[in-house]
Amino acid sequence: MTTKILLAEDNEHLALVLSRFLAAEGHSTTLSHNGQDALRLLETGSFDLLLLDLHLPGISGVELLKRVRQSSGLAGMPVIIMTGVFKGEKYAEAARRLGVEHYLEKPFSREAFSLAVNATISSVKRVQKKPALLDMLLAIYNNRQSGLLQVEGASPVAFVKGEPASFLAAGRHDFSGFLAAKGAISRDDERIFLESGEERLFFTESGMLRYEELQEESRLFLTRRLMDEIAVTEGVSFTEGEGYAEPPLVQISLPQLVYDAMKSSPSEFQTEEFLSVNMLLYPGRTPLYYRRANLLTLRECDITLLDLINGRESMQELLGKVSDPKEAAGFFHFLQMLGMISFSRYPEKEAIADFAQKTLFNRPLEELEIMPEFEIGFEDLVEEVAENVMLAMDDKDLAAPLSARDIDFEQAVQREYALIKDKNYYLIFGMTPAKFSFNALKEAYFAKTREYSTERFMELSGTTSTMAQEILSIYADAYSTLSNVVAKERYDEMLNADKTLGIDGKQDGRLHAKIQFQSGKVFLEMEEFDNAEKALQEAYTLEPDNAGHTAFLAWAIYRNSANKNSKAAQERARSLLTQSLQSEKSAEAYSFRGWMLFDEGRYGLAEGDFLKALKINPRESNALNGMKLIIEKREGEKKGLIRRFFG
Repeated sequence: MTTKILLAEDNEHLALVLSRFLAAEGHSTTLSHNGQDALRLLETGSFDLLLLDLHLPGISGVELLKRVRQSSGLAGMPVIIMTGVFKGEKYAEAARRLGVEHYLEKPFSREAFSLAVNATISSVKRVQKKPALLDMLLAIYNNRQSGLLQVEGASPVAFVKGEPASFLAAGRHDFSGFLAAKGAISRDDERIFLESGEERLFFTESGMLRYEELQEESRLFLTRRLMDEIAVTEGVSFTEGEGYAEPPLVQISLPQLVYDAMKSSPSEFQTEEFLSVNMLLYPGRTPLYYRRANLLTLRECDITLLDLINGRESMQELLGKVSDPKEAAGFFHFLQMLGMISFSRYPEKEAIADFAQKTLFNRPLEELEIMPEFEIGFEDLVEEVAENVMLAMDDKDLAAPLSARDIDFEQAVQREYALIKDKNYYLIFGMTPAKFSFNALKEAYFAKTREYSTERFMELSGTTSTMAQEILSIYADAYSTLSNVVAKERYDEMLNADKTLGIDGKQDGRLHAKIQFQSGKVFLEMEEFDNAEKALQEAYTLEPDNAGHTAFLAWAIYRNSANKNSKAAQERARSLLTQSLQSEKSAEAYSFRGWMLFDEGRYGLAEGDFLKALKINPRESNALNGMKLIIEKREGEKKGLIRRFFG
């Protein structure tokens, strides 16, 4: 069946390019160049998908999305957002809370556009099947709804702001039968309760159960019931409203309930279908991850798996690192359902917390305090953006127009890639170290990157599109290096040491990094921590993905007395150590982290890391010394305890 798509985009050339692409994919596309026209078409027509630019004349795209979600007939409309203005994870997260799974920032590639469209259409087809109770529970939780969930033949469950808080047992036999079956009450007690027509509190009022017992039995019953019914599709409904809660209230964390259900009944979570869609994609944490991670008590194997997620490795690569790939895939699916991770076609930088968070309980040992950017509610964001969207815009279009030159852009990209790959960072911008200026660098960088507009990306084939992405990455790396005074000085030193250094001159960099790394280790053994830090920083700068360089730099920073009173330096040391362990589990990194924990008085966690280090290398000296101190400390505590008892 042909998918009917409404494309709301005011850039007429881009709209034409996109519509032609969609037509070639077999979709039926209607174009709209302003918000009023798009709203009229949505209200009078029948569309399967809305492709929405946020910068539309008249009614803005944000205001249009708001009206769609407030409309009873259009609230469930699948939407893909395209924007060149509201860039960043906080906007993408706000869009996700409005049911927008794909948030494309201009310029985007043909592959990214196709992936978003096809994934959304596939999702729509799956939604057309009757949703299981699990889907409804997640929707209630994500939307923080209050109301009454009803499953045919069972006691209705009351929700308060997305969490199950109570259930209505008056006149119903399921809860009383549960109590009688486990011997908490007698069959006569059950009969008395049912004949009374009273609420659950009657069990305590009549002396059958203590209040605390009634609370705990209610929690156990509701948890078991929801887990048992999580795959039910028939006779399920939800009515929004307040005042349904029957005392006593119960305390159930819905994320924890879903996690436990996933562990006990993995077959209900359609892991195979999930893998078929996401196996080759790259999982990364979302801002919501930091909100929900502390609501869960995870098993050790899943905490370890969390530590592997970095946004740079595909799910297939991560599953290759674990002993039970099927169980790990189920955990990935759980994280996606809770909105804690998202999948990208290409490696991407992970999100960070958008609020002040002291500790992540389910992150093995990294406990860095992340400064907040700002905290904002979803509805507030939509209102704010809707009212101020035009103030945030300038007079320029969202995508640069195509050049009038009659040039095959695909060939131009291939030529440019071949041209810059053998040049150093100065040469790709047409400069030399002697004729360098920051203003010239800035002008050259923006002149280069301005050529890669959204329309241009849509013209490229898959291979050339990847090449274009790499070109932009090279330009960005070069600009970042040369615009940073310290990084530029290091780069100049490397150029002076080897005139042949260029984009492909990686082997010389590796040799220099190895020399600096060995020097740094010698300085550490001599306890010359300042010199060790300088040498290891050089090695890390040259090879930032080398886990060994990262771990030893962290240790040098931590041991350097000059950094003792610097909170920023101590946090950087911990962050680098975590980065190293995410890349490679080494005995040295575990022992370094063990000592950091030992110094903080967290001896149990320190012992755990020392043991991990010794499992990898039984002769690791730092870990051996650490275990010796922990054993001595325990013996001292035992002797002190004996003295307190026996004088």
